[in-house]
Amino acid sequence: MTENKAKNILEIKNMHTYFFTDNGVVKSVDGVDITLKEGSTLGIVGESGSGKSVTALSVMNLLMETKGRVVEGEIIFDGKDILKLSNEDQRKLRGGEIAMIFQEPMTSLNPVLKIGDQITEAILLHTKTTKAEAKIKVLDMLNKINIPRAERIMNEYPFQLSGGQRQRIMIAMALVCNPKILIADEPTTALDVTIQAQILELMKELKDMIGTSIMFITHDLGVVAEVCDEVVVMYCGKVVESADVYSIFENTKHPYTKGLLASIPKLGEHIERLESIPGNVPNPKHMPKGCKFSPRCKEAISICTEKEPEFFEYPDGHKSRCWLCKKEYGGEL
Repeated sequence: MTENKAKNILEIKNMHTYFFTDNGVVKSVDGVDITLKEGSTLGIVGESGSGKSVTALSVMNLLMETKGRVVEGEIIFDGKDILKLSNEDQRKLRGGEIAMIFQEPMTSLNPVLKIGDQITEAILLHTKTTKAEAKIKVLDMLNKINIPRAERIMNEYPFQLSGGQRQRIMIAMALVCNPKILIADEPTTALDVTIQAQILELMKELKDMIGTSIMFITHDLGVVAEVCDEVVVMYCGKVVESADVYSIFENTKHPYTKGLLASIPKLGEHIERLESIPGNVPNPKHMPKGCKFSPRCKEAISICTEKEPEFFEYPDGHKSRCWLCKKEYGGEL
């Protein structure tokens, strides 16, 4: 597991990302604080609609063509606030020092460009390299990600490749410029279980080889246990629990995280029916008063429906946004 003493390579501080629609303001990310340590893998977990992907898109500044924008907060990378950089400087950062693997490999590649040309374009855009040197780098990266027939695949189009191969190409494109941070937004969702395992193993190998820090966005806690050093759990645009991966699984604090873990089948146990969290994620334009999880929480008490809980920190650094955690340590509610 990664040492806690490693320096912070990315710090998201009190970030608010809102979407301004014709029907009102949608607070997709509402005051998020996330820290990614150098050389580590941070898992961001939560149901659909929790704000995971919007957090990643905010870091990459890829909300420009939408009705969304970061209205408050800081995103500190390498000592600079990304939000204060010019569009040109952000373009240099994006793909060069911070890269992203998108959710859907089937549609993320350009269907009318050859594979080699698409990866070469990323190198030429972010490094001072000739076209001939770039092609050598592409071939080297394709070999690193264990693509068979690498020279031939460079001259093929995305439709000629399988889903697993396309996902490997997306990883190659993201890592070919040796970024300091890789954001992986559910990179194994569309793949079968065998290919998922191969992709996860590949990402771990490349992280060790290149030294990239990874922000891994997923709804799959099994994947989190496999690849992550630390975990952040999000719900309704807020971080509700954060800790190292061992503490999240062995010493879970927040009722929402407990519900997510209870819904996972366990090897060797015979269960008639898996547990599920009752209800649905609330409409972001009509959030409940107090704790956003209280309408679905089996442990809710009266204060939960009246007042937003604080982010309580335990002596070991484990954090949870829950009134029960404060009560556990004898705090007044």
